Amino acid sequence: MIMEKKLVGIVPNIEIVREDGFPSYQRIYSNEDYIEAAIHSGGIPIILPYIQDYPMVKEQIKLVDKVIITGGSDINPLYYGEESEILGGVIIPERDNYDMMVIKACEELKKPILGICRGIQAINVAYGGTLYQHLPNKNEFYIQHNQKSRYDVGIHTVIMKKGTKLQEILGETIVVNSFHHQAIKDVAPGFVVCGKSKDGVIEAIERLGGTTILGVQWHPEKMFLKNKEMESLFNEFINKL
Repeated sequence: MIMEKKLVGIVPNIEIVREDGFPSYQRIYSNEDYIEAAIHSGGIPIILPYIQDYPMVKEQIKLVDKVIITGGSDINPLYYGEESEILGGVIIPERDNYDMMVIKACEELKKPILGICRGIQAINVAYGGTLYQHLPNKNEFYIQHNQKSRYDVGIHTVIMKKGTKLQEILGETIVVNSFHHQAIKDVAPGFVVCGKSKDGVIEAIERLGGTTILGVQWHPEKMFLKNKEMESLFNEFINKL
C-alpha cells in the first residue's frame, strides 16, 4: 500500500534587504533545511507566504496537513504582558501577527504543529505562556545556548520527560544544537514540559490532549541527516501524529 504524502506548510522568515542602488525591501524566505527535512520524511513542503488577513490565512491552512513554525526573530514581549528589555532582539510585527494567525487557524482546523526555536516560543505565547527575553541576564543559565560551532553539531544535553510523546520519539537523553537567546519561562496552560537542559532551560513542550502540538527549542532540521533522533522527529510528526 502506497502511503499518501502529507502536505507540510512551512512558515517562512522575513528579511529586510538593503542593496546598493535599491531602497530597502522585505524578502520572505525559508532555509533549505526545513524543506529538505520535510522531503526526506516523505512530505511535500509548501512555503506559506505572509498574509495579514485572517480569513485568507485560514484558507492557506486548509490546504496543508501539517504546519512547521520555523525559527526567526524575537516575539514582541507585549504579547505576553512585558516591555522590551535593553538586550532584546529584533522584532518583526508582520511575523508575529502571521504566526499567531497560523496557530489560531491550526487550532480551529485541527492541524498538527511542530514549532522549532522561535516556533516553540510562538506556540507558548499564543496559548498564554511567557518567555525569558535574554537568557544571559539570568545567572542560573550557564550552558552555551547560542553556540559558536557548526549548525549540525550537538553541544548540550536535553533530559526528556518519561511518558511524553517527544520522549517516546527521541529517547530519554539527547544531544542538541542551540541557537537562541530567549526561552520559555512560564509554560502555557494545557502544555507539559517534555525536556530540559541541565541548567533548567525548557527545551521541549507538547500539548496535553487535542490535536498534536509539539515544540522544540533546538534546530532538528540542521541535524537530521546525521542524527537518527532528529530524523525520527520529522518522520513521526509528518507521517504519524
